[in-house]
Amino acid sequence: MARVAVVTDSNAYLSPRLAQRLNILVLPHSIHLPQGTFKEGVDLTPADYFRLLKEAKGDVLPRATGPSVETFSDLYGRLLKQTDQVLSLHMSSHLSDTVENARQARRSYLGRCTIEVVDSLSTSVGLGYLVQTAAVAAAAGHNLEDCIRLVRGLMPHIYLFFLVKHLPYLEREGRISPAQAFLGSMLNVMPLLQIEDGEIIPLEKVRTSQQGVEKLFDYVSEFGHLQKAAVLQNGFAKEQQALLERLELAYPGHPFTLLSCNPSLAVHLGPEAMGVVVLEVVS
Repeated sequence: MARVAVVTDSNAYLSPRLAQRLNILVLPHSIHLPQGTFKEGVDLTPADYFRLLKEAKGDVLPRATGPSVETFSDLYGRLLKQTDQVLSLHMSSHLSDTVENARQARRSYLGRCTIEVVDSLSTSVGLGYLVQTAAVAAAAGHNLEDCIRLVRGLMPHIYLFFLVKHLPYLEREGRISPAQAFLGSMLNVMPLLQIEDGEIIPLEKVRTSQQGVEKLFDYVSEFGHLQKAAVLQNGFAKEQQALLERLELAYPGHPFTLLSCNPSLAVHLGPEAMGVVVLEVVS
């Protein structure tokens, strides 16, 4: 029997080389900007996204749509010729239509192929950690049930914390009210957020980016041991470096991946955001 095929979406923020090495099939999100619609990771890099957003005139709130039902159906049909086990692991259903589209496409193959669509309840690098775990297990010969068990076991141990500057994005997402967005902008308040059970949850507010660095460090330092960790940012380069220096002192010898926010995450957080993604050691 052919091994489990692992499918994800471009929100997982995997490099093409890593995806190819681990045999992960990645379907792109569509990112809608005033200049047109682009495919994340295909004809739109994070640098491209932020450049186009900066060049756009007026108040622009870009949006993203997940791979279509037809795109999923086509991929599943091709995989049917190679395997009878597919794990389709995607960005949180609270942030994207990707999971629902995958589930709709799956219905066409009931009885012909076992396709399990799993809502990661995560995003960006957090999703990437889960997908890599599943792909490594599949390559080692584990069956679909084993791969799903491993992924579900890791999900409660992934934490994402963010500091954001532009409140209209959170207002559009329904995370804050229009009045809160207006007052927060007037007072230069920046919210700290957590991705919890797949949803963006406001934690508290700070008035300066330095306070934001302190809070993000406090959140991460609650973990005694880190398995993996990444620091993402756009528009907070100095703050990212300050946070990294503190984290490296607290966790000597532990590598921290530095990345820009990818477009399918940035459409939810805004053009200026900084965050930390942590996978704690599972005992």
